[in-house]
Amino acid sequence: MSKVTDTAIGREAQQDMLQVIDPARRGPVPDDDAWKMDWMNGEEIIVQEQRAIAVYRNRANGVVIRAERTWDEEEDVFVVLSSETAVRAVIAQLQRELEQVG
Repeated sequence: MSKVTDTAIGREAQQDMLQVIDPARRGPVPDDDAWKMDWMNGEEIIVQEQRAIAVYRNRANGVVIRAERTWDEEEDVFVVLSSETAVRAVIAQLQRELEQVG
């Protein structure tokens, strides 16, 4: 391994690090409006937040759809489908929703 010396490349890397470490050396701070983000409707947003979702059977043979709790909830959110008819109805509605989007 070679030791990094004070070459042109080494000086350039040092300048880059100073830009990150020392905000005063970055130049003027952008306008506050330039830093605002519309997290609901901004065209820059490509993926909205998505909780983790689990699907499994419980001891009573029901199908459980479980969503991970968020920071302000004390417990996970559960939907229990206790019959095959209920499961098929949810699947059918999900498929209709996908067809409308696609």
